[in-house]
Amino acid sequence: MKFKGTIEPNYDALEELFEAVASQLANSETQLAVWLIQNDLDFSLINPQPIGAQSPLPGSNSELAGSGLLIKLDSSNVEKVVELLTANERLGCEILHIEIGSKDAVQFAAYDHFCAVLFGDKISLDMLEELKSREVIDNYQLLD
Repeated sequence: MKFKGTIEPNYDALEELFEAVASQLANSETQLAVWLIQNDLDFSLINPQPIGAQSPLPGSNSELAGSGLLIKLDSSNVEKVVELLTANERLGCEILHIEIGSKDAVQFAAYDHFCAVLFGDKISLDMLEELKSREVIDNYQLLD
């Protein structure tokens, strides 16, 4: 996978970070892969597809722990997805890994409860600066 940079998240604002990124990337070609500690959430409103440990996203060679699900992420369901995944501090506890990608590459990845967060070309530096100014992220760094 080729990423543009890394993000140092503010762990008190993971929900805001996920909402900003999901809203920015959601379109007809976007998919969200999420790996959970336990798959006991009610996903009936967003109809996920089980994927196991191997990421199905183009450009990803990730094989991750947890129960994996693939969800189409577009303007019709982005609010439902954000609400479901951010309720009750799920991002910091129940959700192990997240990858958001489109037909060509993974554009956002958060691994090990957001300990390692990476972003691609479709995440603008202006958006990251705005998130930093609002203290949603502590910092970001471009990769060489």
